[in-house]
Amino acid sequence: MKTPNALVICVALTAALMSAPLFAQTEVPTTTPGSRPAERSLTLAGAVEAALRSSPALQASGREVLKARGGVNESRTAFLPTLSADLALTHLDEGVTAQLGPGQTLTIVKQDQKSASVTAALPLDVFGMIRAATSLSEFQYLIARLDYNRLRNQLVQDVTAAYYDVLRTEAFVNVANQAEANAQERVRISEAHLKAGTGTKFDVVRAQTELANAQQGVLSARNRVSLAQAALNRLVGFDQATPLKLAAPPAQPVDDSLQIDAALQEAYRTRPEVLQADAGIRAAEKGLVLANRSVLPSIGLAWNLQHTPDTGAFGKKTSWSAVVRATVPLFDAGLSNARKQQARAGVEGARFNRQQALDGIALDVRQAYLDHRDATERLKVAEAGLVQATEAYRLAQVRYKAGVTMTPGGSPLLEISDAQTALTQAQTNHINAMYDIETARTRLLRAIGRFAYTDAPNPGLSRPGAANAHRDTAR
Repeated sequence: MKTPNALVICVALTAALMSAPLFAQTEVPTTTPGSRPAERSLTLAGAVEAALRSSPALQASGREVLKARGGVNESRTAFLPTLSADLALTHLDEGVTAQLGPGQTLTIVKQDQKSASVTAALPLDVFGMIRAATSLSEFQYLIARLDYNRLRNQLVQDVTAAYYDVLRTEAFVNVANQAEANAQERVRISEAHLKAGTGTKFDVVRAQTELANAQQGVLSARNRVSLAQAALNRLVGFDQATPLKLAAPPAQPVDDSLQIDAALQEAYRTRPEVLQADAGIRAAEKGLVLANRSVLPSIGLAWNLQHTPDTGAFGKKTSWSAVVRATVPLFDAGLSNARKQQARAGVEGARFNRQQALDGIALDVRQAYLDHRDATERLKVAEAGLVQATEAYRLAQVRYKAGVTMTPGGSPLLEISDAQTALTQAQTNHINAMYDIETARTRLLRAIGRFAYTDAPNPGLSRPGAANAHRDTAR
């Protein structure tokens, strides 16, 4: 009966394993179908904090930092002594005995033999290979921490830009609502003129068409708000269907003191990408040191204690030995030369990567700086244009109500329609310029590296100067 029971158990286990997923599915989507989350109030600082807390990319980067830290701890253990024990039980097919006389037997080799040994070993880092390997792992740990800072720098910019994008689209809704209200007023006036005999049916139909277009503009503007809120919700870790009530950040004064050369110098000092590239060069150099020293001997000390209680009549039960071992590679089939070739190429590649990082940062800073200056200049023009367009619409509205126009024989409705189009465009230009300034300022601060570091405990570095201190300790 044992065999059938074992067979049933094996079949059941096989079916369970085949039906189970390969990996545990513990994560659930943030956005669930049919969800109706309540409205949430949010500030810019709260949005950034929520994003930093819930970002999957930052969490994954934090795990990589822990992994790299484990690699450092592993490499440092090579300096320490190791202690191991070995227990063995050996059963021979037969023992060896000798007959000394009648009734006297001497066991020379026992059939069952027990043995125990303890070995202590200590590597001697005479040629610095262990130190080089430890330094290499420390630079890799530094690179992992700086990658966390890089992701943080980018995430803060993305959240800030998304936050301002929601405010921008909400401002566009206000513009669309105002255009709709103005179109409704024109419909009312055109119908009044038609009843009074001073207007035409064409004016009424055209006014109604403009109202329909304005209503479509309102719908499109509200749809853009929903999309912008969904994008922000995704970044901060909310359900994408969550309605948001955003507090407008205080207006930031225009800072003309920061010049492009100073911004570029600060970016070269603080951007995590540059510090990563520097650490990458040092790590590659340590890899070259390891490759060059791979042909050198390795030296170690060992002490062994052996206890064999069943050794037999002529064996020694307990013994110890001390060993100094030097291992010299005589022929490795070209392995060391291949490693050196790879390491030299790695150093050159790391230097090229640093140059590319500097060039990319220079372009990034310049583009953000010019965008900020362009948006600042456009805001001045947009403010003047908005004042003019507002006054032009007011005058056109007065003439439209009176049924007159500046152009003899012209259409008052056409004149006010043109004025409404110009007003809507001026309002749009003004909103875009205002939020383009904030977005460009955010991009400039990110390009400099202002969002990369924080004093709060996190897997990344608290300040860029910590990278230099880390490099010094890893020498």
